[in-house]
Amino acid sequence: MANTIFGSKIANPYSEALLQLGLNLYLKDGNTNTQVFFQIIFDMENLLKILKLTPTLEKYLSNPLITNNDKKVLLKKCLSKKTSSTTTKFLMLLVDKKRIEFIQVITQTFLNKAYNFVCLKFIEVYSAIRLSENQKNQLVEKLKVLLGPEFITSKVYYSKMNITFRVDKEILGGFIIKIDSKIMDLSLRGELQALAKQMETSLVS
Repeated sequence: MANTIFGSKIANPYSEALLQLGLNLYLKDGNTNTQVFFQIIFDMENLLKILKLTPTLEKYLSNPLITNNDKKVLLKKCLSKKTSSTTTKFLMLLVDKKRIEFIQVITQTFLNKAYNFVCLKFIEVYSAIRLSENQKNQLVEKLKVLLGPEFITSKVYYSKMNITFRVDKEILGGFIIKIDSKIMDLSLRGELQALAKQMETSLVS
């Protein structure tokens, strides 16, 4: 994958352009426009999955010996029937601009920007034992309070959460919560480790 510093510089303006196209629709009145915006997100999510599952696809698209037309034909075959015309036109543009080799980093950068706009948080909760449905619901409500509302333009959007619950036998008690790239260690093991570090610091000093 062309995921280099140069690739990131290339990805930012293209991903921002696609986001702005989607937002122009989203901020207009009408459910149809809103659906198109979210369809673009779904399209890019599906494309990212395909790229990760089939690394040869990106190699094919990056091959300068393959014609633009052949690349476009293959890309269209990878897209579902529900794919937005905006998404399709954007991908064809990347081919024409010789930027399709950066497709994976552009897709990931766009999704990061889109998730940030809709306040979508990916959360992983690790516990020593499997939680009951009631415990999960209680934890979800507390996380909603913790994350709180986020303000964008003149509207208020409450964070949407995609939560995955996992069991980690090494946790002695409590939870370890990972929100996007941030980790909240609320486990007993975490407290013990913190205490151990404190003791080491005291002994050294």
